[in-house]
Formats: sequence, C-alpha cells, structure tokens
Amino acid sequence: MRLHPLLHASAVAVALTATFDAPRLAAETLNAAVGLPPKNSTVLSYERFADYVAEHSDLKIKVFSMSLLSMKETSPGLRDGMADLGFVLPVYYPAEFSESNLVANLSMLSTAGRQVGAPGAVMTGAMTEYILECPDCIAEYSAQGQVFLGSMASASYVMLCNTPVQSVDDLKGKKLRSGSPNFSRWAERFGAISVSLSGNEQYEALSQGVIDCTMAAMSELTNNSLADVAKYVTTQVPGGVFSGAATANFNADVWRGLTAEQREVILKGMARMQADMTLGYQDLSDADAGTAAERGVTLLDPSEDLVAATNAFVQDDMAVIEQQFTDDYGVQNTGAKIARITELVEKWKGLVDAADGDVDALAQVYWDETYSKLDRASFGMN
Repeated sequence: MRLHPLLHASAVAVALTATFDAPRLAAETLNAAVGLPPKNSTVLSYERFADYVAEHSDLKIKVFSMSLLSMKETSPGLRDGMADLGFVLPVYYPAEFSESNLVANLSMLSTAGRQVGAPGAVMTGAMTEYILECPDCIAEYSAQGQVFLGSMASASYVMLCNTPVQSVDDLKGKKLRSGSPNFSRWAERFGAISVSLSGNEQYEALSQGVIDCTMAAMSELTNNSLADVAKYVTTQVPGGVFSGAATANFNADVWRGLTAEQREVILKGMARMQADMTLGYQDLSDADAGTAAERGVTLLDPSEDLVAATNAFVQDDMAVIEQQFTDDYGVQNTGAKIARITELVEKWKGLVDAADGDVDALAQVYWDETYSKLDRASFGMN
C-alpha cells in the first residue's frame, strides 16, 4: 500500500530501523539547496531525509527551499561551494551532463510495453543503477566538482491544459511546455509548438495564455497549484516520466571530508529518500486524479489514434536519440548504452512490481540493488 506523501513522515521515523542502523557521528551542519517551493513534495522528502540523517548520526542537514540557490544556479553553486548538497537538474546543462541526459531522454520506455503502477520508480532505479556503474557518467559529475548519489522521477506525464486536447488534430498549433527534449520531439511530431520553460514558470504561462498545455505529472495540480489554471487534463499521453534529476549531488570536497561512516548514513538515507520522493509524486498524482472533478478540472481520455501514434513515436525516437547524442554531444558507444538502459528499465519494472508501491519495500530494493554495492571507503573519493 502506498502512503500519501503528507503521511510519510511518521513512517520515516520507524522505517528500516534494523536494516539501516548506524553509529552516532561527529556534529556538523550541511546546507542543502532545493530550488522548489516549500510545500512541494520533493522538499518535504528532503526534510525527511535530513531527519533520517539526524536520527542516525550527529550530522545535520539544513534544507533551503528556493532561498539559497535557484534550480538553474544549483549545479554551478555546488561546484563553487555555495551549498554542500543540492537537487540538480542535469537537463538544464545538456553539454555538461550529456551521459545522464541520455538516460533521461529514454524515460518513455517506462510507460511503453509492460505497464507498471509506478513508472517513475522504474526510472529512478534504472537511472541510478546505470549512472553509478557508468564511468563516463561519474566523470562528468566529477568535472563539475560534484558526487552523484541518486535520482528520482515523477509519475507518468500527462497534458495539463487550459483548453480540451484529445486527438492528433487537437494538438496541431498548440503551444506545449516541455522540460525535456524527448517531450519536445513528441509535441513537434504532432504539429504542436514546444516551449521551453522551467517548472516554476508553468503557472503564470498557463494563466496568461503563453502556453496551452504543460507536459507534466498530474501531481503538478497540487505541487505547483496548476489546478487553478489548468482546467483540462489529458491522461496517458505523452507518457514517460521526468527523470532528469540528480536528487542529492554533493560538493566533491564536502563529500570527501566526511568519514566513511557518515557517507554510509547518507547513502542509506538516499535509498529512503528516492523511494519516498518518487512514490510521493505517484501518490500525489493518484490523489489529484481522484479529486480533479471537485477542483473544477476535467479528466479526458486521449483518442485511440493519439495513443497508437504515441506508441509508434517511442519506438521511432530511439534512433533519433542515438544519433543526437552521438553527433551533437559526442557520446561514445551510444547504441550499446541505450541497449543497457533498455535492459535496466525492464529489470526495474519487475523489481518495482515486487515492491508493490510500498515505501519501505522500495527503499530496501534501492539499497540492495545499488547503494549496498558501493565501497564507502572509495566511492566519490577520486
């Protein structure tokens, strides 16, 4: 059973106590930059992560929501020591993080083929495992003075609009906000106009008619208050999830200054935060779907032709992604990397189904499959 994100806090206090026991450590306070509003479920998960670290050590984490660094400032701010750790969006830096963005561009695999209840949890696991085993990925974070510790992902993407959109014809000429190149290509495939805006700009853009729709998770009805301005939601399409996030990148010098025991506590907390954050988005999306009508939001099913055309797009786009990342970003062995990512997505579909949407179970899977395999003495130390 999944818990609503606002109910997770009590579960976090007791979850995984036996498995994730850790010694008390020396007192120190780290500053975390999260460029999202205070009530956003990501920020709430970050605060519960800080609680976990404090509970299992004397290490403290102070979470700054939209006050220390903006989303676009977080990566260079971490590099320059303005924060100790933070929520980084590699999609804002296509050249610097091309290896990570390759994985994020393949997120539609999570909703294609075999269906699972929480596709975001699939991409969280697949992306984290892939990056941690990928020397090229680790090197690009190191070049930015950062240590990558994990990912997260939204629930499945839908269209939140200020006008009804259900068919291929309805999409023609519509202005759609996109946060990732693959969603931009999907929009353009059907004659829509892709508009690049940050998540924090969606509300104003919809309310002023700058865009007709935003491609985002249903949870944005609450997370960014879009229920006020998006009165129609087209479900199922474009599909995929937003997985272009590095949940808690550390400044490399700060990470290397911690003891092995401190790093272990943080890694155990990361397994918990990934599950909490990702399922928080899924739970909130499910809850928002259930309350949409009473908030004046109409849910629409896409037409059969739009669903079929979207499935065809996912398959066709694989070749586009391979060529783009090879030619434009110089990624080597792109075909083999895409094959590995595809394999991991299918693996994680099975693991996520077995966890059955439960935070504790999913956190344990993330720990068992990824974090427990890292060498505390050497990981991120070079």
